[in-house]
Amino acid sequence: MDPGHRISFRARSAVEVIDDGYKWRKYGKKSVKDSPNPRNYYRCSTEGCMVKKRVQRDCEDPSYVITTYDGVHNHLRPGVHLLPPP
Repeated sequence: MDPGHRISFRARSAVEVIDDGYKWRKYGKKSVKDSPNPRNYYRCSTEGCMVKKRVQRDCEDPSYVITTYDGVHNHLRPGVHLLPPP
């Protein structure tokens, strides 16, 4: 995992966790200063993958979810298979 690799995005969503094709395990929840919405913490559930993500509702517009990824997956998404070259 590259510890310096971080990406965040903000998306309108009725659900808190947007399906990105990876499997995640929730490991924490924390109150956020000046926000009525908690922040949830997840780890990639693939053994040996160190990617983490944080998810929280936007405090100014709760119809949006802010998702932040830390690291780079060291594996393909579950269900994705590479075909051998012909």
